[in-house]
Amino acid sequence: MINPKNCCGCTACYAICPVNAIQMVQNGEGFYVPKVDPQKCIRCGKCQQVCPLMHPNLNLCSKPDCYAVYHRNEQIRTNSSSGGMFSLLAEEILKKGGCVCGATYTSEKGCHHIIINSINDLEKLRGSKYIQSNVGDTYGQTKKLLDEGKWILYSGTPCQIAGLKNYLVKDYERLLTVDLVCHG
Repeated sequence: MINPKNCCGCTACYAICPVNAIQMVQNGEGFYVPKVDPQKCIRCGKCQQVCPLMHPNLNLCSKPDCYAVYHRNEQIRTNSSSGGMFSLLAEEILKKGGCVCGATYTSEKGCHHIIINSINDLEKLRGSKYIQSNVGDTYGQTKKLLDEGKWILYSGTPCQIAGLKNYLVKDYERLLTVDLVCHG
């Protein structure tokens, strides 16, 4: 539908496909891009409807709020990026019984998103990764948790947040998103 060179790799198309006709594969530069299996595709158009490049929501950042914040705990600040703001937000969501989704890095899976529900796992999500994260099926998991009434903090790049919001279709009062400036 769009030129692969213009794809931001948000994975919204992969997440919405009702017949699993789309897989996210790494291109020659190591970025995740969709690959459609024409034998499975039923041409429902859902992938086009959620694509933030085809349907940008220009109202998302009309007048963003800006804050200067840092975590008072020096150890958390040292182990974090951006002064530990993510940790502050995550701690509050977890105290409410919610879940936090963000990027982690393991030698087995590389950089990928996970959902945690324990403050003990928060360390896995701290710090910058400096490579594209594979969000996997976290959009669907996030929607399920929101539909159950859970609080969710979802952290990712601007294109991942746009993909999530297009996937969800509607606003959720209990969803807090945090996007970060990526080098791409």
